[in-house]
Amino acid sequence: MEKKEYNILTTVVIAAFAFGVVYLALYFAERKPEQPQPPELPSQYPDWDAIKGKNPDTKILPIRITSECPHDECVSDKPATIEFDGINKKYEVLGKFSRSYLYIEATVDYKRPLTVWDDFYFKVNGLGGHLISDYNLLPVPPSEISRFLYDLRSISYFSSIRDKEGNINKQLDINLFALLQNGIILDITAAISSDRPGRVMKEVSIYYECFEGSNCSIKEKK
Repeated sequence: MEKKEYNILTTVVIAAFAFGVVYLALYFAERKPEQPQPPELPSQYPDWDAIKGKNPDTKILPIRITSECPHDECVSDKPATIEFDGINKKYEVLGKFSRSYLYIEATVDYKRPLTVWDDFYFKVNGLGGHLISDYNLLPVPPSEISRFLYDLRSISYFSSIRDKEGNINKQLDINLFALLQNGIILDITAAISSDRPGRVMKEVSIYYECFEGSNCSIKEKK
């Protein structure tokens, strides 16, 4: 009888020991030190993030040049060589500015990005022309449409199609940010320069930030 009780006690001790080992193993497995997270890399698109990212800078305000088009998209099927089908608007500048961008979304054939045969035409107070889409551009995320982001201080362009087709050395650079002076009137012209139909200006906007302490604005003159 004593031997039977001894065997039972031994079995209980062994089972308790095994349970304790398993419990401790699980306990320490759950409490293992957390692996350090790799540092978050800086964004590849800091200027894009500032105006269009998930957490845009609330101090940067837009003036949407395409705002009066249906659904904010200006669509044209007219032959561009026959009749101007872009936008021409005037804006009054007030206050002092710390930074500004020109942002463009455009397509041809209704949904395709612009090719080397196409470009975007942009002028302010007679300054500018056919924008160069592979020079002085700020990086933006990949997209199925054309998206151009420019620092308003440095925009490269050709003054005419002949210059564009003839010689890359005829490109010009302009600082449009210098025009953002209190009391100045901006006369803006924007269009897609292409012979193909389905030219869509999805968005043409100037994004700007006021200089600290200045209540600046860019307002359309009706």
